[in-house]
Amino acid sequence: MSKREHDLVPTHRILSRTEVNEVLSSLGITVGNLPEILASDPQAKKAEAKDGDVLEIDREDFGKSYKYYRHVVER
Repeated sequence: MSKREHDLVPTHRILSRTEVNEVLSSLGITVGNLPEILASDPQAKKAEAKDGDVLEIDREDFGKSYKYYRHVVER
């Protein structure tokens, strides 16, 4: 099992533009308000995320599921 496939690493998925617009609208924010994740991050690379993409990260904590969103940036 590689580090990228570890059980504790949450799933990262690139959102479509429509999904991004829906999420941002529901949260009342802009892409610039989202926390950033580097395009060079191992999970962003695995998802083949590019600069400007938004990643949805599925996390589970104490039996509850949460969705987090990160804006992919190139530095």
